[in-house]
Amino acid sequence: MVVTATTVKNDLRTPIEVNIGSDLWQTIYPERFCQVELEVVRVRLVEDPGVKGSYQVEGGGCPGCLLRASSDFEAFSRHAQDKDSAEQREVEEEAKRREEAKRKKKEMIQNMAAEKRNQATGWFARCFSFVCLCLIPATGVVYLSTFPPKSSVMAACFAASTVPICGSLSCWVAIVGSNKYGLGVLTFGKHEARYRWASRLTGGLAMAAVVYRSVRNAQHGFWWTALIVCPAAFCGCFAWCPVALRVAHWHQKTTLEWEHTQAQREVGNRTIRFEGSVIKEQGRPCVASWPGKYAAAWDALVSQSRDGDVSAAVVFLPEGTDDYGVHDNIPTDEGLYGTCWCTPLYGEEKPWGCRWFSNWKENIETAVQSEAVLEVYYFVEHVGRGKVASFNAAGDENLKRETLNQKQKRFEQSPEFKQALDAGLGNLSKDLRGDSSSPYSREVRRLFLASLPEPERRFLEDFEGLGNSQKAEVAWLERKGYAYQEVDVSVWLRGEGGETYVPAFAEQKVSQKQAQVTADSTSQHAPDIITHL
Repeated sequence: MVVTATTVKNDLRTPIEVNIGSDLWQTIYPERFCQVELEVVRVRLVEDPGVKGSYQVEGGGCPGCLLRASSDFEAFSRHAQDKDSAEQREVEEEAKRREEAKRKKKEMIQNMAAEKRNQATGWFARCFSFVCLCLIPATGVVYLSTFPPKSSVMAACFAASTVPICGSLSCWVAIVGSNKYGLGVLTFGKHEARYRWASRLTGGLAMAAVVYRSVRNAQHGFWWTALIVCPAAFCGCFAWCPVALRVAHWHQKTTLEWEHTQAQREVGNRTIRFEGSVIKEQGRPCVASWPGKYAAAWDALVSQSRDGDVSAAVVFLPEGTDDYGVHDNIPTDEGLYGTCWCTPLYGEEKPWGCRWFSNWKENIETAVQSEAVLEVYYFVEHVGRGKVASFNAAGDENLKRETLNQKQKRFEQSPEFKQALDAGLGNLSKDLRGDSSSPYSREVRRLFLASLPEPERRFLEDFEGLGNSQKAEVAWLERKGYAYQEVDVSVWLRGEGGETYVPAFAEQKVSQKQAQVTADSTSQHAPDIITHL
């Protein structure tokens, strides 16, 4: 019997696989098609092969028709669309969170820069600069204008003295009075507005005095003094002021860059930097290890810890903070190889340093002495996985993982990867969700792992579940013989009710989660919590 080819279109946002015969499956990326010459068309999700469906072509089917993954495979289509929608919601929430975090950080940096500027510009410095560069010259002009010109020498002296005064006042009023390039703000901080208007008033008064004196000179027959004063005023407006403004622009640029750098560092130390906050209470759960890739959940953890609601021993010293890049020596009684903790942690010295580990160990000791319940959080659905053999092996295993992961860059230049791009890999979204991954990055990772020899692939897959630093943290807890509970980080992830913390040791309401859907059935499971002794 001849079977007419049926076309399958992937109109989902996620990649699917279509069975093209026997155990052969072809990956179909979004907006791409596949021809199938089988009586039963079978499909499944690449990221979750347990989610699968089928379509009977012969006997009530539609030979030669176009089948859409989003609608023509019943339960599979419904579940796939639900997963698409859930991912899109998570992506949108993550985008909003990142944008809001970026806005808040920018606002905090601006406020911090303004605060430092106000502290740096003391009242004496502000008053001194205003008096010397604006008030005294203006007062001199006004004072000289009160004397009637009794001789040509006196008139000439007045005109000559007006030249430097006009230049000084013109530059001051142009820079501070107009606040062009923000030099007034840099000089006077939050008091800039009052000094700006004072400068305008003083400059206007001085200019009126110059005009008044020039008129009086003309009335007494010394009209030629205008030939001295007018060029000075002209040069002040059209020559000296532009030069002064260019200098002000350069000063403003360099000063703002310095202020931004200092403010950014200060904001990082106050907000991003986190040294843990252990609550000394017997039986209190204490977060001992955390997967940093879940940024939104991390923000919630830090916020609640700073509010005193959550006990946390974890430490984060990012780039730009004071202790970033600092290395601490290993005490000789530990019997470990290396000049600093980087060696047993990572196998080699790292640019971010190992001060964080010293601080973390101190927090752990505080929690243990308080008889707290240590909690180790794992990637979603990876509880118990990703641990290294021992603390002594953590560094070497990290170097091996880094060496293997470096192969991914070479893989992305390979003909196999180019073939995947031609097949529509680039149609996958690169928008990040809560775990800092995207459909594109996950598929690239899957293809890379599939390209590795079996031992290397299994080595990398077996270490999924904990972050790199987490592996060393957990190994240290086991080295010290400290009991801890293993918890799925999903208890921290955003649900319908928002961010919620559920202590691992407390009785929990099981949050049912759909794990596998076939054409005819579904199953559910709850987050894992395991006590490790």
